[in-house]
Amino acid sequence: MSASIVHFHEMRIKKSDLSHLSDEETAVFGMLSYICNELNVFSRLLTLSGEKENDGAPVRFARDLQHHVVLRTLSSRLFEAYEFISEVGKKAQGINSDIFSLFQRSATEIEKLGASNSRSINRNIRNETSFHYKYRDALKNAKSLPEDADASIYLNELDGNTYFVLGESMMFFERLRRFSKADKKFENPELLAEEWLSWSLDIVRLVKKLLADVFDIVLDRLDTKIRKTHYYVKPGMVAESDSAFAPVFLRSAQ
Repeated sequence: MSASIVHFHEMRIKKSDLSHLSDEETAVFGMLSYICNELNVFSRLLTLSGEKENDGAPVRFARDLQHHVVLRTLSSRLFEAYEFISEVGKKAQGINSDIFSLFQRSATEIEKLGASNSRSINRNIRNETSFHYKYRDALKNAKSLPEDADASIYLNELDGNTYFVLGESMMFFERLRRFSKADKKFENPELLAEEWLSWSLDIVRLVKKLLADVFDIVLDRLDTKIRKTHYYVKPGMVAESDSAFAPVFLRSAQ
């Protein structure tokens, strides 16, 4: 079986190579790196789960559920990134003035986005559907859930292939419906989704740009060269970005 090649521009460094950074600067650089690692993973999974074929149930439900779970998780992480950048943008002690200015600028851009409908959608729906498991939220949705809401159950010998539709109907779709009912502008679910994704993508771009700018400052102080590298991996670990999709079902090896 032939292997696939993955290319990198690689810097091999240790914490000791960052000794010119204060503890505060190391914390900021490390947390931004942590955030962007998560955003990169969830963004990739979101892209790979976006397959839109007109399949029948339960295939359609399983496919959409996978996409929604990734979207909700990404959305929750973005809101935390929003809070982190805003917090650092208010504290200058121990942080290089250039780095602090970058955070202040990003915090200002975030505040501009804060007044948008998209942030309102993200804050309200994300808080209930991807950040907490609250009984009061479940009860509120249960009381307003239509009688014809889908509550099907699909059982499989592998847990990863087992689905309980009531959970998604009640906690996600009903929450979207109640939001749309409160704001008639979003009676079209697709418009609601566009607003939700719009804010999310804006924050993704902002956070990644901030890390790139901070990285440039850190790199200027490092006596380390970037080198091109490549690694061989199993073919199944690499796919074309515009045609690949994440599997929805697992098959037993038996």
